[in-house]
Amino acid sequence: MTDSASHATLRRNLLRAIVQGLLAGVLLSAAFAGGFYYRDMLAKRPATAASFSLLSEVEALLNQHFLYPIPDEETRVHGAVNGLVASYDDPYTIFVEPQAAEVDTGNLAGRFGGIGAEIGQDEQGRFVIQRVYRDNPAHEAGLQEGDIIIAVDGVALDPVRHDLNTVISMIRGNVGDPVVLRIQRGGQTLEFEVIRAEVLIPSTFWRILDDDPRIGYIQIVRFTERAPQELRQALSELGGQGAEALVLDLRNNGGGLVDSAVAVAGEFLDGGVVLYEERQGGAERVFNASRGGAALDLPLVVLINQNTASAAEIVAGAIQDRGRAQLVGQPSFGKGSVQLILPVSDGSSLHVTTAQWFTPAHHRLEGQGLTPDVVVQPVEGTDAELAAAVEELQTMLPMPGSRSNYRLIG
Repeated sequence: MTDSASHATLRRNLLRAIVQGLLAGVLLSAAFAGGFYYRDMLAKRPATAASFSLLSEVEALLNQHFLYPIPDEETRVHGAVNGLVASYDDPYTIFVEPQAAEVDTGNLAGRFGGIGAEIGQDEQGRFVIQRVYRDNPAHEAGLQEGDIIIAVDGVALDPVRHDLNTVISMIRGNVGDPVVLRIQRGGQTLEFEVIRAEVLIPSTFWRILDDDPRIGYIQIVRFTERAPQELRQALSELGGQGAEALVLDLRNNGGGLVDSAVAVAGEFLDGGVVLYEERQGGAERVFNASRGGAALDLPLVVLINQNTASAAEIVAGAIQDRGRAQLVGQPSFGKGSVQLILPVSDGSSLHVTTAQWFTPAHHRLEGQGLTPDVVVQPVEGTDAELAAAVEELQTMLPMPGSRSNYRLIG
């Protein structure tokens, strides 16, 4: 065998070992969560030898004939895994590469080492600070909403080469370590050194409405681990300010953790079914609300729209089916499947659809969503949905100045 042939064989065997190890890591991680189904799959692994041989053969042909620079090994392996996962033809069963997986984990936990700012992209693809949280490093350093981030630790940002998750991962890091951001603010270019701290992402925002001080407004933007605790704080503070009715805003809430959604629903429903979860083979699990919530009798309206999805649809669907409140807005997204998030050995993660959700009335959420009781279309320049919710609540409350029988439980 020639040196070049020997080298090619070595590369094929190495790629095969890497891919086998990566897939085994996925399956072994899943086995702890999924039981004997994945154990059976592992037992059948030798049958896939031909597939790995084909993969190695194709890689060798690409390396021999491809005109342009060959991607690095990690990129090729991740590409192969992405192709495998895509063949299952489910939009929510996905492979998430390490940087994005790290961001996902921090977001769902609601805490991570960072600067305390929300970052997005504008129409030109630039990375823009969209919100600065008070009492966090970004606020203390002087960063402002609307600042455009043009470099992180001296690395110039390019929307072609950097996606949003990559930029967020560059900014996050160990608590106590500095990160240097170069900012474009109007015609100025500014540089800020920010010391990372443990950032607690708020999931819930609340206030008394200016239009009617009897009505408290609560917006939940994501169901993180901290959402139930923040909701209880909101209810306590709004009760102390005299709230006699509530608007729960779940518009543009893409979901989050099912346990958090069930706990949130428990503040409005005194026990009983929140959702049914159907797993492989038709096995059904029931999730019930806890008893003794803080807002069981208060007049309530829930706002939804086309971006209300997943765990947010669980809460809205349970409240609607149980007759607790009306839904106002537009039909929801219709994302009612459950994904296990399984860690992979290189820091990636695999999201695998493993179950689907039904409301207490056994309404299927996946692909169908929720229909609001009161349909209100958005009106540019106003919040038509909120105005409709306030109008609905005002019909339930006594005239201003009269004594109300409604109260929040502290």
